[in-house]
Amino acid sequence: MTDTFGPATIDRLAKQLREPAWITDLRHRALADHARLPWPHASDDIWRRTDVTLLDPARGFAPTQAGLLQGLRLSEAQLQAFTRPLGGESLFVRINGAWAADPAPAGFSIDELPRASGAALEPARRAIEADGLTDAEQKLSALNLAFHHDDLFVRIPPGAANLPPIRLVRLSSLLAHEAAFPLTIITVAAGSSATIIDEYASVQARPDAAGPHLVNGRIELVLEPGASLHYVRLQRWDEQAREFLFQRATLGQGASLTMANINLGASLSKAHIVTKLTGPEASAKLYGFVFGHGTQHIDQHTLQDHQAPKTTSDLQVKAALQDQSRMIYTGLIRIAAAAQQTNAFQSNHNLLLNSGAQAETIPMLEILADDVQCKHGASIGPIDEEQLFYLRSRGVPRAAAERLVVMGFIEPIIQQVPFEPLQQRLRDEIEQGIRNVA
Repeated sequence: MTDTFGPATIDRLAKQLREPAWITDLRHRALADHARLPWPHASDDIWRRTDVTLLDPARGFAPTQAGLLQGLRLSEAQLQAFTRPLGGESLFVRINGAWAADPAPAGFSIDELPRASGAALEPARRAIEADGLTDAEQKLSALNLAFHHDDLFVRIPPGAANLPPIRLVRLSSLLAHEAAFPLTIITVAAGSSATIIDEYASVQARPDAAGPHLVNGRIELVLEPGASLHYVRLQRWDEQAREFLFQRATLGQGASLTMANINLGASLSKAHIVTKLTGPEASAKLYGFVFGHGTQHIDQHTLQDHQAPKTTSDLQVKAALQDQSRMIYTGLIRIAAAAQQTNAFQSNHNLLLNSGAQAETIPMLEILADDVQCKHGASIGPIDEEQLFYLRSRGVPRAAAERLVVMGFIEPIIQQVPFEPLQQRLRDEIEQGIRNVA
């Protein structure tokens, strides 16, 4: 690791953010972990299809400078495109690491992590200090813990219910060869419920800003016993972005999670999405959608980690790929010996819209219990000609028929977005991006 990403940078960042000592100590420990651990080996099936050197910030990148970032001004058109209210949500917008307007949440709290305090911070602290990562995951996620900034801590307190959807929008106008490290922690207290839409986008603020930039993100979701969360992550990084994401949800006894991850951007995206069911009778419904275009390279790994009995998870990941885009999906269902009477399901379906698009899918099972139900399925292929024939026989032109088939393929995932105005916006955005299928 170069001096650019060394202890002196951590100390400057800690001073600038005026953060508690425990956060600074965590940064230094994480940097030591990163230096100690090897990069993923080419024999590791989960990593070998992606060139991880492209995610190494020491190879020509520098940390973002908050003052410089906040000096970049976006146009009114850019702001309106991403930050206009869609209708009825509690909207919170950050632009280059600063609030667009001072937040005034009702019924919950939202803070920058260094400003958060009190007993409510303990679940967040335990989440980011928790182990359980593979060495390769820790190698990359340690960079986030060492250099994280633009941190948000959202706390849904005890007794919260019937809150309007909470929509978080983060806009970043990174310069070429900059690296950003956003961190988001969301905790839902026992018995409480919430809907949270978490949007990330990069926007070019000036013509000379174009060039590869790196985003190393981490998201921790903590559901205490009996809590319920409907969470959506929407990623719209621009075509110059390279992304590594470690996202983990930890579910206590009887907790319920519905989660959708929608990936629309970045030239390179490597995401690890982990769901840990640590308490009996916890349940998770997990959805993902990737819309690939150009030469995008998208590599997603999911882990459904059942650690307690009578837990349930159901995962569906879909990808629609056009041009020369490539999708790699590896999914692991892990059922511990103690997780008897568990039900776990996994499916991955890939629709190739052009002859140049590619997809690979690798389902994996690790089952140590003997009283379980576990299934997985996968498919890769072009648009079904029988479906096209059915539509064309009823007078629908081929181009329109192709769009109808693609949108029908996507619709079950779109419907998992728990906010109808955003559903329609996504439908329009995706349909406009579909080019001629061949």
